[in-house]
Amino acid sequence: MSIAPGPVPVVSLSATTPRAPTLELATKELKGDRKFVLAAVQKDGAELRFASEELKGDREIVLAAVHKHGYALRFASEKLKADRGIVLAAVQKHGYALRFASEELKADREIVLAAVQNDGYALECASEELKADRGIVLAAVHKHGYALRFASEELKADREIVLAAVQNYGYALEFAPDELKKDRGIVLAAVQKHGYALRFASEELKADREIVLAVVQNDGTALDFASEELKNDRGIVLGAVQQHGYALRFASDELKADPFVKALARRDLELAYEYLKNLGCLRPTVASELDALGDKIAEIAKYFPELEQQAQEASARIENPCNDNGKYSRVHQGSRKEFETDFNCK
Repeated sequence: MSIAPGPVPVVSLSATTPRAPTLELATKELKGDRKFVLAAVQKDGAELRFASEELKGDREIVLAAVHKHGYALRFASEKLKADRGIVLAAVQKHGYALRFASEELKADREIVLAAVQNDGYALECASEELKADRGIVLAAVHKHGYALRFASEELKADREIVLAAVQNYGYALEFAPDELKKDRGIVLAAVQKHGYALRFASEELKADREIVLAVVQNDGTALDFASEELKNDRGIVLGAVQQHGYALRFASDELKADPFVKALARRDLELAYEYLKNLGCLRPTVASELDALGDKIAEIAKYFPELEQQAQEASARIENPCNDNGKYSRVHQGSRKEFETDFNCK
């Protein structure tokens, strides 16, 4: 902390004016004054850092400090870092304060459980034995899935624990063994939480259409990790670019050049309408081609509801423009001129 030049301010200890003592700026004498230090740590536990070595070993002062700020345990004497009551109070306030506890208390199940229930990351500081304790690890990953990283290898392969971890934090899939990265239920839970977790799935599941569709609807840019085949899947790519236009970058070259995919990625209504007009000029004679054209027009209405009416009109005109005698039906006679104007047909 930088100190501005000038005289050191005088700190009043008057009970009627409870200003916060600042031990860093205090004299050596005040840093050893029990009453002064106690008042300081009751206001901010981290002030214990500036107390005299003697007072860092004062149980009442340290307890007051960790009740206010668990990380104050860092500045306690080695003796008090091994004090069960002090450490328990510290980890209940800030779980990761377990880092500063004695090795013996890092192996104390009650203390570690309290720590991980407050902060799953605290599992990193637990003894190797407790990193292999199923109850401890399950509590840790429920608090934060990333804690799976610190579990024993055996528990990283425990399906229930991995599922709990990825449901809390999808990216925890990274720490699962390869066998569980192939588990469809595990991967689906992970990508539903965080789409980018697809990055850690098996190659087989990166090519699973249902999983990838769930991913891109949550995070379009996760298309980056889909199989090459699915990057060329129109439905997948449309879902991705609708969620995030930047996903177009990861589509196949063919779909990057698709006018409707580009329109959707840019949310460009004018470009979508131009595409609709071009479709409206088509007159397929093969039933399958007519169906495909109808699907494309319906697709426009789905993604651009502003164009739904125009899409319905175009679809109606294309599907049944003529009677058996080759003349335009009465239904379409009145709209033919409008159709040619609207859709630039010759």
